[in-house]
Amino acid sequence: MTHRERILAACRGEVPDRVPWIPRMDLWYNAHAAGTLPAAFQGATLREITDALGVGYHAVVPDFLNVRSADDMIDRLLGIYRLATMPFETRLREVERETVAEHGMTRVTYRTPAGAVTGVFGYTDEMRAAGVSIPWVREGLIKSPQDLTVLAHIYSHLEVVPAPAQYESWKEWVGEAGVAVAFGSAAASPMHHIMHELMGVAEFYLALHDRPREMAALAESMEEWYGAIFDSLLSTSAETVFMGGNYDETLTPPPFFEAHILPWLSRWAGQAHSAGKLLLTHTDGENRGLIDLYRRAGFDIADSVCPSPMTKMALREFAAALPDVTAWGGIPSVALCAESMGAHEFERLVDDAIDFARGRPHIVLGVADTLPPGADFERLIEITRRVNG
Repeated sequence: MTHRERILAACRGEVPDRVPWIPRMDLWYNAHAAGTLPAAFQGATLREITDALGVGYHAVVPDFLNVRSADDMIDRLLGIYRLATMPFETRLREVERETVAEHGMTRVTYRTPAGAVTGVFGYTDEMRAAGVSIPWVREGLIKSPQDLTVLAHIYSHLEVVPAPAQYESWKEWVGEAGVAVAFGSAAASPMHHIMHELMGVAEFYLALHDRPREMAALAESMEEWYGAIFDSLLSTSAETVFMGGNYDETLTPPPFFEAHILPWLSRWAGQAHSAGKLLLTHTDGENRGLIDLYRRAGFDIADSVCPSPMTKMALREFAAALPDVTAWGGIPSVALCAESMGAHEFERLVDDAIDFARGRPHIVLGVADTLPPGADFERLIEITRRVNG
């Protein structure tokens, strides 16, 4: 079987010929590509490295550096991304945008009939060294209650233009090396988008408590946009579509998840299944308190399952709680860092994960959340040897 065939078999409840092993390596690669890659791979692309190692190519979380031009990242403050592999493009209507370079950052002002908002984003040297691909928001757009009204105007006038050829070209490039997941949004719902893209967590919950009507109105202004995004995903040949992630029982506690995320994930799952597709969502946080809600949501793939010792939940416990959901992940990133985990514990953890996954459906092994820049590359090679052994 190819990597793609193994992944799809596992996700569809079949037992693949061997354990699918698809480590996410993009941030590690970004951090080292300028000259600190392992000696054998100096000057190599990430795809050349994964092919040489014999591991699958992680085509789930997109590379946010893969844009057609710098202008494609200009609306990062709105949580709008225009990546070269996405099957749609979001365009602004009835909005004037002004940009000014500011000490290595970019200040963006949006002017609308409802008023103006401004913010600043960019990359720091530390971010580049760490391989971070999504720009940092130094100054958010929301500073006053009036800003919520301005943003509601912006989101209610967005236009989604399908671009299926972008995705199809990327899927062809990925080929049998992995499953090219059609990416929609890192947030699962409009209210989650406000938390994930527009406000800090503490600021968000204070606003949700103090100004519930204004926050609800802002979320409502995004609903048509989110629906159009998902329709664009369904129009592709993708077997699997991606909506939402970064859940955590503390940051997205059960009451919030049930009210503002669960209905939308259930909607996406129903629409995906009607179209013959699988729904993937990015469950990379502390999951134990959300398991019952995950079960009700009906999604198919829990991407980036991060087990103990980084969280309270073991891979076996997660899989037992959601037997019909594919757990993608299972190797915590600290296991790849020699300063964080000793050799004996590393071997025990890896062997346990592989033994559990072997001969079983609904398991795709990967590094959760991602291979860190400081990872011991020899440990990645050792996991590959044990998976293929």
